Order: sequence, then structure tokens, then C-alpha cells
Amino acid sequence: MKLTDFQKHALVALVRSRADGGKLHLTHDELAELVGQGASARTVGKAMGRLSEWFASTGLPDATTTVIPPDNAGRFLMLPAQDIVDRFGGEAGARAEQDRVRDFDWHGWLQS
Repeated sequence: MKLTDFQKHALVALVRSRADGGKLHLTHDELAELVGQGASARTVGKAMGRLSEWFASTGLPDATTTVIPPDNAGRFLMLPAQDIVDRFGGEAGARAEQDRVRDFDWHGWLQS
């Protein structure tokens, strides 16, 4: 699966945040800050669908389920964008995937 340069940078920042043992949920703004290079919450949000497809193609837990869009963050609803929630069959499936993300050994995976 081919990713754009920006999507690759967002993927690396997201996986590193998990490997470093950071908090489970990141907002689009927080991930944009980790990506750097003038990234905005909007560009991060646009990349999430493609990155979710990438995670699905690899069999890794889908870390995009832990990236929270601004409208959800403002309501303290720790769920990803609706299209990603829908990929997992609803809220319960998305939350189960968030648990997989939390429990996965990202540091060990990066070392392998």
C-alpha cells in the first residue's frame, strides 16, 4: 500500500508515540505537533482513513482509533472519526481496537 510522504510522517509519529508509552489518546492537534513540518489538525484528519487502511493491511492494531478529532475532543468523547468507528462496526468495536492498541508491544515491534 502506497502512502504519501505526509501520511508516512504521520504514521511514524503515531507509532513512535505508542512506542514511547505516551497517553493512549491523541487529538488531531497533538499528532500534528508530533508530525511537525507545519502539519495541521486538518491534514492529520485527512490522513487517518488511509492510515487506518494501512494498519488493516498489516494486521497491526489500528492506532488511528486512538486519534481523536476536534469535535469529539471538545465533548470529551474519546473516539476516532465516524468513518473509522464504522470500520469497526460501531463504538464497541472501536473501543475494543483501542484496547488492542494499548496492549500491543509497539516498542518491541519497532525493535524487530
